[in-house]
Amino acid sequence: MRVLALGSCRIHHPLKAARPRSEIEYLNRLFWVWPPLFVHDVHEAIQLVRLGRGELAMPKEIRPFAFENAMRWRRRIPLPLRRVEYVVVEICTDKHYEAAGWTLNVNEIHRHLRERTGAAGEEWWLAIERGQRPSEALVQGVEAELRARWRTRWRFGEGHRLVLRELAFRYLSVAEIAEGMACLKALVARPLLVVPHVAVRLADGSLLAERLQHIEKTVEAARSLGLPVLDPRSFVGRDGQSRALGKGGTDFNHYAPDYLPVVGREIVEALRDCSDGKFNPVSRQPAVGSERISTSGD
Repeated sequence: MRVLALGSCRIHHPLKAARPRSEIEYLNRLFWVWPPLFVHDVHEAIQLVRLGRGELAMPKEIRPFAFENAMRWRRRIPLPLRRVEYVVVEICTDKHYEAAGWTLNVNEIHRHLRERTGAAGEEWWLAIERGQRPSEALVQGVEAELRARWRTRWRFGEGHRLVLRELAFRYLSVAEIAEGMACLKALVARPLLVVPHVAVRLADGSLLAERLQHIEKTVEAARSLGLPVLDPRSFVGRDGQSRALGKGGTDFNHYAPDYLPVVGREIVEALRDCSDGKFNPVSRQPAVGSERISTSGD
């Protein structure tokens, strides 16, 4: 199976780990000579595919805010779309950030505009998260912080000015996520396996509510389209959060290095079920709250 991954480290790294021991060909590894471009929301995935098809040309000043390592490519991202047999897409958030019509990556926004910009950067970010347009005085305060630091001074340019003033944030609805999934499936014209984020428990045993919100939205959107879903609750709940996630289960965003082959096998098995026509869209999705996600060393 020739597999293309659209998502974050939670699907790219497991597929890399699974590749030597499985029947899949991880196409991202062969066609990208730099680390894979990570995407998070469904519109980031659509945008990446459209860039790969040559349908879009992203301005140079926007690229640093859209993709990690984005400055290494120029005109067209070399996605191996003609060779793909199956696509694994991780939709791991319902948060959507955009500016000037481009979907942006929250990690890169933080990296370039929020980190090391002091109180002005924090106030700017809080305004964005509230859905407000920051004042010009606040924006200029962030710009002053960026210019004062030698690491960002020489990079500061039109992209920074534009994103600081035009960045907009909103939560995507289930219907919007489903519409995006349908658009993505039409673009790739291949079977699509949907993977949401990982549900996690806090130290008091309660589920992280914000995480659960977008997991449920992703699962509901995929189900509405009849798309197969591999919900990590099925295997993280089986094996325990302390084993599956990094730092003994306290890293809520990354799998433990020695657990990556397990996740890779789960993804490959789900793809095989899809190829055999045996995939039950409900079977790998445990009921909310019924999963066993332990933070102890079980």
